[in-house]
Amino acid sequence: MRVLVLGLGRMGSAIASLLASVGHEVRGYDPSPEARARASAAGVSTVGSPDPAGYGAVVAAVPLWLSAEVARELCPRIPGMYVDVSTLKVEVNAELRRCGGPLRVSVHPLFGRGAGGLAGWPIALTPIEDAERELRAASELFRGAELIVMDESTHDEAVAYSVALPHVLGYLFRAVSRDRPSIPTVSRRLQELAAAVEAEDPELTSHLISRSPQARRALEELRSALSEILSAPDPLAALSSMRGDWRERGALYEAAYRALGCSAPGP
Repeated sequence: MRVLVLGLGRMGSAIASLLASVGHEVRGYDPSPEARARASAAGVSTVGSPDPAGYGAVVAAVPLWLSAEVARELCPRIPGMYVDVSTLKVEVNAELRRCGGPLRVSVHPLFGRGAGGLAGWPIALTPIEDAERELRAASELFRGAELIVMDESTHDEAVAYSVALPHVLGYLFRAVSRDRPSIPTVSRRLQELAAAVEAEDPELTSHLISRSPQARRALEELRSALSEILSAPDPLAALSSMRGDWRERGALYEAAYRALGCSAPGP
């Protein structure tokens, strides 16, 4: 299949390379000459125009805050399949339903840029109109990947608790612990989380917080829980109560971890 990838940031370039690795004829476009040059240096074949004519699929790997706008502008002009790969789905899926087009597919790759291939990697599919048809199309495009079908509201809630919340915790841990003595064997996992978050663009986390009601709710819950611990006469009672609350909400967290293609941690 001839595929045009729109947006050649780190994720767009990675998707272009992964799609080429499973046999597609891939071209990439970005309005930034610098981005095109970086992608070309990484082995991505680039073009100087976003014209969708002649492509079987157009993959929009644009910044999160532009995904709905780009869908609105391009969908009516796409002769084949339009694929959105943004991190949040409620807003862009509503736009995809309004704008029409031959076939619209909304997915979220649940892996980082370091994936060496598509085989076995999880990708969330949030149906627009015809789940079976969209699943077949996504399976053909992302050959070998594990497609996980979920509605957009469940997806965005999973992103809130499994992406936005951990990212904020990473920032908080680094801000509080920077230049402080530490015991690496105790804080290693949090240090790894903070280092991973620092390697990402903070703009994504910022937009997850500002554009996702679920993410804001997760952070309000975090603030409330911290306030409860600090104000409790007996912190043990507060911590024990929270542990119980988390167990009662196990179904939500199981769904979030399943969306990320892994098992939820034990108690």
